[in-house]
Amino acid sequence: MKSPPKSSEAVRQAAQVDRDGAAFFRRANLLAADPRVKFIFGRAAETFENAAKVLEPVAKGRGKPKVPAVFPFEEYEEIECYVCGHVARADDLPEVCPECGAARYAFEREVSQGGAWDLVLRTTKEAAAFARKVATAVKDTEQKEALAKAAELRKGLLDEAKEERARMEGATP
Repeated sequence: MKSPPKSSEAVRQAAQVDRDGAAFFRRANLLAADPRVKFIFGRAAETFENAAKVLEPVAKGRGKPKVPAVFPFEEYEEIECYVCGHVARADDLPEVCPECGAARYAFEREVSQGGAWDLVLRTTKEAAAFARKVATAVKDTEQKEALAKAAELRKGLLDEAKEERARMEGATP
């Protein structure tokens, strides 16, 4: 079995997963067509960004640490114009399709509210599980407190996602 990372590396890894979460949900927000889904992805991006901000002051070290791929970046890497099929990179969306002249919204992705909350729920659970796993290596009190605060932020997002999914299914959480 692989040994847990050193204390400072563990915090850096947890912070990197949160930075990845913020980046992923900002990208997903950019591509979403439905304003309600944009809100959901924006909320998730904000939560992960806030969790990373809590961890960054105590995450010592240089470079980008290796972390598992929690977020499905590849699914939001490229998007197709729904008019002509032209493929554009998510990071460089044109205002109009260079092939057919369709407006920017031809590159938006249809995601249901339920699908958005499911994505938030699944990825936040994975990010939280990873953070709990690496936190076992942390001995420093300040780092432990930062990890606990970041965990609270993620838990709030998880609770919100569970509540919204239950509400959408007509049940109580």
